[in-house]
Amino acid sequence: MKSIVIVIFSSLIISCDPNVKEILHKSFIKCQSIQNGYYEMTRYSDSTIDKNTPYETYTCYFEKIKNDSLFSSAFHLSHFSKGQNKMEVIYTGEDFVKIDKIDSTATIMSKAKWAKDIKASKFKYPLFSPFVNNSSSPLPKDSDFNDKKYKFKFIGEEEINNNICYHIQENETPKDEENSPIKTIKIEYHFWISKSELVPIQYSLDVVGVMNRMNNDTIFQYTKDVLKKYEINNLKDKSILTLQSVPNNFKINDYTPDNEFVPLLPIGTTAPNWQLVSITNEKIKLTDLMGKYVLIDFFHKGCHPCIESMPALQRLHIKFKNKDLQVIGIDPLDQNESDLANFLSKRGVSYTVLLGNENLARSYKVKNYPTIYILDKNNKIIFADYGYRKNLENIVEEIILKNN
Repeated sequence: MKSIVIVIFSSLIISCDPNVKEILHKSFIKCQSIQNGYYEMTRYSDSTIDKNTPYETYTCYFEKIKNDSLFSSAFHLSHFSKGQNKMEVIYTGEDFVKIDKIDSTATIMSKAKWAKDIKASKFKYPLFSPFVNNSSSPLPKDSDFNDKKYKFKFIGEEEINNNICYHIQENETPKDEENSPIKTIKIEYHFWISKSELVPIQYSLDVVGVMNRMNNDTIFQYTKDVLKKYEINNLKDKSILTLQSVPNNFKINDYTPDNEFVPLLPIGTTAPNWQLVSITNEKIKLTDLMGKYVLIDFFHKGCHPCIESMPALQRLHIKFKNKDLQVIGIDPLDQNESDLANFLSKRGVSYTVLLGNENLARSYKVKNYPTIYILDKNNKIIFADYGYRKNLENIVEEIILKNN
């Protein structure tokens, strides 16, 4: 009798779970019906070992367009960082406009002329994809439910920004390209779908990989988009999606592409001086290092080739720390000292790491990461290169021996 009661009770619990396929299908259909709207969104993201999820906020007006080769919608996206409106981008369907609110300029890229360049930069501008994308990605299509590589799970009901939501988890079986340096071990989506309106209020993507060339080191890519406010199918003033919305007092520039190859500082020139603060709060000047060879590595946490270079730099630091070489890492992008210190500690890095800035990176012509300079004892450049090199240690040792 007891076993019968347990079976009946268990079946009642299972029957209380909503139909995951039905919820996701209805949400997909609802998002497909969205033609235009407005939303305010916060994006939490990280792409390193430590999931500390810094965030940026965005507002966006949009209207879907059919058969466009670049975007599924015309849009006017505003980007806020630390409460300051730093940048806006407009896509009209014909032109892509980048508005810099700091220097009061607007740069226009014609789709007819610069489609390739626009496409290359489109992922820099986060959009709430279920609303603006014609495929309502990343919401699953009906065919995904019959594909064994996708698995779905109902987590429960949760309140998100005063909305009661269905929380659903989706896992995708990874498939990497042959000889990929990173083996993906996890792809996991989470959707929080409004119970009353059946639209996603937030969704997240969590990808975990193993770097084969870094002692199976684990890396993360994490994003979560959260809607704070939204209105759909009620866009009254569509001029916001046109060039008319560029402020009248802004300087208008035609787009000029960057050179594909930007030469680094020439060999034999004196390296630009700097005074920076280390992650241990020590002030260091480049000129104070005269009398030693200096290896400067420009890097940042989200750069996989930078991470791959760190063991070689650490070995050089250990080998030459009591001799004539000073290994210096400069991070122009990550400004949180404690997060960076934790990241480097996990990498076993004990050489000096300084907090840089974008102006310094520009003065050193840094366009790619990592970028490495080696300076002689008078701060003159004797080596400059970018990218990960497997034989970095041999190169550095040969340069030092040659210049001694």
